[in-house]
Amino acid sequence: MCAQFHPKDDLIVSASLDQTVRVWDFSGLRKKNVAPTGLSGIEEHMRQMTGSSRHGGSGVGTAGHAELFGTGDVVVRHVMEGHDRGVNWVTFHPSLPIVVSAADDRLLKLWRMTESKAWELDTLRGHYNNVSCALFHPRQDLLLSDSEDKSIRVWDLVKRTCLTTIRRDSDRFWVVAAHPKLNLFAAGHDTGFVVFKLERERPAFAVHKDFIFYVKLPFLRRLDLNVTKDIPIIQLREGRGLAVSLAYNPIENAVLVLSRNRETDSGNVNTSSLTTTNNMVYDLYMLPKDATTGGEPQHAESRSGTGCAVAWVGRNRFAVLESTGTVLIKNLANEKVKRVNFTGVDQFFYAGTGNLLIRDASGVSLCDVINKRTLATLKNTKYIRHVVWAPDGQHVAMFTKLYLYLCDRTLDIKATIHETVRIKSGAWEEHGVFVYTTSNHIKYTLLNGDNGIIRTLELPVYITRVRGNSVFCLDRDYAPLVLSIDPTEYRFKLALINRRYDEVLHMVRNSNLVGQAIIGYLEKKGYPEVALHFVKDTRTRFSLAMDCGQLEVGLEAARALDDKACWERLGELALRQGNHQIVEMAYQRTKNFDKLTFLYLITGNLEKLQKMMKIAEIRKDTSSHYQIALLLGNVAERVRLLRNSGQRSLAYLTAATHGLSDEANELKEQLGAIQSTPGSESEASTALPSVKVNASLLIPSPPILRPDRLATTDLGDTPAPVELNWPLLSMQLDVFETAIAQRRPGGLGTNDDELGKPGAPTMAGVGLMMDVGDIDEAAWGKDAVLDLDESEEFADAVEDGDVVGRLDDLAAAQEEGWDLGDADLELPKELQTSGPVHAMAGESFVAPPTGRLPSQFWSDNSRLPHDHVMAGNWSEAMRLLNSQVGVVDFGPYKPLFLSMFSGSRSVGTGIPSTPSVFIYPQRNWKKTSMNSALPTVVITLNNLINRLQSAYQLTTKGKFQDAVDRFRAILLSIPLLVVDSTSEESEAKRLIGVCKEYILGLSMELFRKAMPKDTLADQVRNVELACYFTHCRLETPHLILTIRTALNLLYKLKNFRSAAAMARRLLDLAPSIEVATQTRKILQACEAVTPFEDAHPLTYDPRNPFEICAATYVPIVRGSDHVKDPLSGACYVPAMKGQLCRITKATEIGLDSHGLCINPSRQSR
Repeated sequence: MCAQFHPKDDLIVSASLDQTVRVWDFSGLRKKNVAPTGLSGIEEHMRQMTGSSRHGGSGVGTAGHAELFGTGDVVVRHVMEGHDRGVNWVTFHPSLPIVVSAADDRLLKLWRMTESKAWELDTLRGHYNNVSCALFHPRQDLLLSDSEDKSIRVWDLVKRTCLTTIRRDSDRFWVVAAHPKLNLFAAGHDTGFVVFKLERERPAFAVHKDFIFYVKLPFLRRLDLNVTKDIPIIQLREGRGLAVSLAYNPIENAVLVLSRNRETDSGNVNTSSLTTTNNMVYDLYMLPKDATTGGEPQHAESRSGTGCAVAWVGRNRFAVLESTGTVLIKNLANEKVKRVNFTGVDQFFYAGTGNLLIRDASGVSLCDVINKRTLATLKNTKYIRHVVWAPDGQHVAMFTKLYLYLCDRTLDIKATIHETVRIKSGAWEEHGVFVYTTSNHIKYTLLNGDNGIIRTLELPVYITRVRGNSVFCLDRDYAPLVLSIDPTEYRFKLALINRRYDEVLHMVRNSNLVGQAIIGYLEKKGYPEVALHFVKDTRTRFSLAMDCGQLEVGLEAARALDDKACWERLGELALRQGNHQIVEMAYQRTKNFDKLTFLYLITGNLEKLQKMMKIAEIRKDTSSHYQIALLLGNVAERVRLLRNSGQRSLAYLTAATHGLSDEANELKEQLGAIQSTPGSESEASTALPSVKVNASLLIPSPPILRPDRLATTDLGDTPAPVELNWPLLSMQLDVFETAIAQRRPGGLGTNDDELGKPGAPTMAGVGLMMDVGDIDEAAWGKDAVLDLDESEEFADAVEDGDVVGRLDDLAAAQEEGWDLGDADLELPKELQTSGPVHAMAGESFVAPPTGRLPSQFWSDNSRLPHDHVMAGNWSEAMRLLNSQVGVVDFGPYKPLFLSMFSGSRSVGTGIPSTPSVFIYPQRNWKKTSMNSALPTVVITLNNLINRLQSAYQLTTKGKFQDAVDRFRAILLSIPLLVVDSTSEESEAKRLIGVCKEYILGLSMELFRKAMPKDTLADQVRNVELACYFTHCRLETPHLILTIRTALNLLYKLKNFRSAAAMARRLLDLAPSIEVATQTRKILQACEAVTPFEDAHPLTYDPRNPFEICAATYVPIVRGSDHVKDPLSGACYVPAMKGQLCRITKATEIGLDSHGLCINPSRQSR
């Protein structure tokens, strides 16, 4: 049945149905196949094939067939007998001379063997069917066995007792195997296999300053992070199981170790954990003051007790959570000092001196256990597993299996991170960044929610401390590790958020910050100019330049790309900034002649407008040609165009009106000649129009500013071209631009390339504003021209340091000779400042900050989906609906969103030529300011209840499809409610249940009516659906109707027993007299039938409680596997997980969610 090799020796153990276990020695066979020193491999092979082996083999049989091995190659060393039935499995211990066997007699036997004999050590009893397989734990004194009794049992080899039992309801186990490296096991059963672990692998540790205390059985060890010195401090108490948590008290130099004891459990265990919280014990150890490194430490005395959690709450006080939920405060003598009762406590965590973070079914609360006060509460969170406080105690990270919450001291959520794989551990970095690990990554997150990946991991690790570029952690073997990371990315983001722009600039110039993620982050945060410093890709540079309004960079990139879309975007930005040269270039590159014509018109460039008219003529675009002539006031050209186009009457009228007598007379003669010619043209087109005497000339006014003309300067008669571009205001540099400017050599204003640009420092207060190019150098003598030799002399002076000295001497001479002392000046007090005098407010323009709409405050002040829909922040509203109630299809919500948004504001008509005025109603306008405003409520609970009555009426009338639509609309509106009290919240949840029951029942009834009824199977299925409908929780009048339908169908199917039971249910509801009389007749008829049985079996069993699958309409018996819809709570078979809910048509079945949140006092992020 089974055979296994020994892990080290030349032994094989075998199990057989002859009820024996045999140990075989095959050392002779191994020696036979190892060539001796003097023979080659070919010679040895030939000697074996010819039967001349000297190893005791049995030679060659007839016809030259060689035997596999001789009689002396493999021998039986031990025969172990003791099982009463066939042996199914046998295996060696990995390190001890022990063998375990599993047999059909339901027993496990342990055998001990030596070189000469083998005997039975012990028998393990507990399985009540054939034992299929057994396995020694590769690293612990444990034994695993599985059996056909549908269970896996874990045995303690030392105590020879069963520690725990893992069961399945309907599958027999056949084999179990261990992973060669990881602490994982796999067991095969009838329908597949399961992979499980026996215990948690998270190490218990505590961090204090530069020391890490952690448990590595049997010692408590201390790791010094400065010198990476790891020493054992004390030896822990024997008999304890795996350590769960460790709490260190630096004042008393004491530790609390919470561990789990292994226990015998023969009950039904559905998880692979060996233990539960019911058997936890804690030990209080006083650590020695001087930890030595020589030898192993001795056993330390401890004070013990039972509890589910422990934490220090004072210098000499610690808290213990009992299994009943009571919190005990004890002293260092392990004596009870105080008892504190909280409601529903199942776990607590350390939260500073005198405080605890208490977890219950609804969330976590920060409590003062000394005064028994609740300081802060966070509701509607997932199952918090671990808590990590920042070193300053102002922020806390709480994480569940898949969610990470970053909160402040008052439990106000700053960020929420959702992971797709399990979160393992985390620690705060010294700059306030939380670094955490998942199963395969090290990640980070900032307090504003920005997060990213730092590096990947081969195996999970548990972070203990983050310092600089190093992450100190423990692996699953309790070995300390130091991993190197690159913190540049999150430090860059942190510096940008904290406005430390000098650090940002240093990182941009000296770090390898590349990638679309960083670029997208900078664009999202409003710093595209920062990304321009290190982006090399031309298209990306163009996009960033457009975002930050840098036309020069954008023009350079557009020339390199030469793409029509880029030129169009550049032209739009240049037009907004008034840079007409770039606009003109963009229009020319895109051949947008219409816009180019209009540009020349509004800028008064008549010369280029004349050229555009010639281009239109060449392009044979008569319409554009005529329009440009009209804009230029060129009447002769318009007359010529009209005449050439066949519009002679219009041409004559134009010439006569504008005084062109020669052209008018010529056209008049042509029109007369055409009229005299019979059949040439219609009379209407050639009729001579009459000219009005008071007609006004259609001539555009001349432009005031013409760039093609020259203007005269104020300094003289020298002409200068008129500047075409709009003048830009001198903007004050923002903080980041100031930091960039200060990093340049010489500080602000010393770079000549920046002079004259918008925002650059002006020289108006230093010298005379004049063009150097206009100065006559000859008038200043030969010294005005710098000789090249003097530049070399100047360079030599700079190297010798003489320039600085000369400048100092010059400054001193100016003060002495020009009498510049200002110490005796009496200035006004407001001007007597020690700092530099800044420019007046009028010299530079400071753009006013953009105001905020009242609706924008609504999104900041609330986390309810209703308020975000009213504010127009639909993306956030969708995210909240997805996280709270699992909505994935927002098509049904579109009309609701539009209706609510239209009711969020009122529109008032303004004065003529002004836009309308929007008024934003608020529900808390009497109590708070605009910064705390919240929108008015447009969907109320009373409104939904009134709509529910109309849905009831549709149900009574039998309009089932209309009723389903009405119930579904009510159901989808409930997550958009805003309620003020817990009672209203409970009423809303009850309304969800009512809508769910009616939608399920009516949909099932519609399905029943539409299905065929030809075959007997269809008829049976039809009756089953009618019976299921009677178990929907409907109002009594509707329930009576459903039971009557099911009763009639059961009676027609001749299922008299079920019909009688249904009749009794109907009579219990006290129907009308007519219905009761008819029901009693049916009941008497059913009971009179013999035999009193059902003619056709049904899957419907009213005695076994069940829920109805809303997709397949089959019963889900209580206790069986199922999944639920997060909004309606409808039950489904597990195969429906991930599909769209049939009740809501908007949510995903089985999606994890926070739960309904419609009460502002209990809102969560």
